[in-house]
Amino acid sequence: MNLAELQTQINRLQEQVVSLQQALEQSRRENTVLRQKLDALARRFFGKKSEQLNAAQLELLLQGLVEEVLSAEKKEPPARPAPRTASSHSQRIRTPDPLEVVRQVIEPELVQAEPDQWKKIGEEVSRRLDYQPGRFFWQETVRPKYVRADQRTLPPVLAPAPAQVADHSLAAPGLLAQILVGKYCDHLPFYRQEQIFRQRHGVCISRQQMGQWTAQSVRLLSAISDFLKKQVRQSGYVQVDETPVRYQDPDLPGRCGLGYLWAASVPGQEVVYEWHASRAAACLDSLLGPGYQGKLQSDGYSAYPAFVKNKAVELFGCWAHARRGFFEAQEQAPQVAGWLLNQIGQMYGWEKQLRQTRAGPALRQAHRRAHSRMVVERCQRALLRRRR
Repeated sequence: MNLAELQTQINRLQEQVVSLQQALEQSRRENTVLRQKLDALARRFFGKKSEQLNAAQLELLLQGLVEEVLSAEKKEPPARPAPRTASSHSQRIRTPDPLEVVRQVIEPELVQAEPDQWKKIGEEVSRRLDYQPGRFFWQETVRPKYVRADQRTLPPVLAPAPAQVADHSLAAPGLLAQILVGKYCDHLPFYRQEQIFRQRHGVCISRQQMGQWTAQSVRLLSAISDFLKKQVRQSGYVQVDETPVRYQDPDLPGRCGLGYLWAASVPGQEVVYEWHASRAAACLDSLLGPGYQGKLQSDGYSAYPAFVKNKAVELFGCWAHARRGFFEAQEQAPQVAGWLLNQIGQMYGWEKQLRQTRAGPALRQAHRRAHSRMVVERCQRALLRRRR
């Protein structure tokens, strides 16, 4: 073997060694990333849930780093059963006898102006089942009929009936409000409310009847909901979040489905809720409208970037989710992560003071511009240096 062939083999071996070193380094990096993911997963399932920091430990981590950052700043520019059908002769409402009756008499305005000129000839009486916390009673409305004493051939005068949620309904507004609050605030389905009314008050109201009353009430309340949704869509800044809610689905016998209650809030003003069986970005089209323009603040869920894509919408995150990433990175980069957590903690402290003093929007904005803005810019410069 001559000298040229020997040199060729040496070069080939050197190339193989370099390739193996690169592959080894790549494997080490992948192994480090996998270990970090495994540690994060273990902490999420088996570690403590609180993200509070120990002040002494944080100060130890930041030794020598604060001076470095400040010096760098100086250098850089600033199966459900089918419901039973009720027979035609069955009663959906039964009450104990006797049940308290509260009378309300409504006199015509003409009679009130000249009571001596009118003669009572009868009255219209209607009863509706009403509810106040802890008791049922009949709300009885009496509307006396009158004719003029000197002109009895004229039609009688009768006060107009009060507005009701539904005509020819036996439910008064107080009872309807209780059913709606029980179902949507206290999460009591109709069959449980049926049991409560029967066992505690002796009043039997079928769940089918409650469903009809709820549908009638929702039709009236939908006008308010539509108005609030319109106000939210016209605002230039809205906060959105979604909360998982288990629900009963006839198509899923024996188990509950998972839906989501979406909330859109204009800080200090309107709040709108919509329930969807999905968590997709299409739900935001229903909540905010496909043509929404403005600022949208949310968490890091992927549906929000998908919604704002190709739209005139500016997406903002929240500090709670941004902070979580630095909290989980403390083991890999304790000093940098600890310093960033300390900066975010300063902003948290200022916000706490603003809440305690009940500062208004103008004072909050001024305080954030004077203090929090510098902290955010400082964190941004530190992260940019870290990337380099």
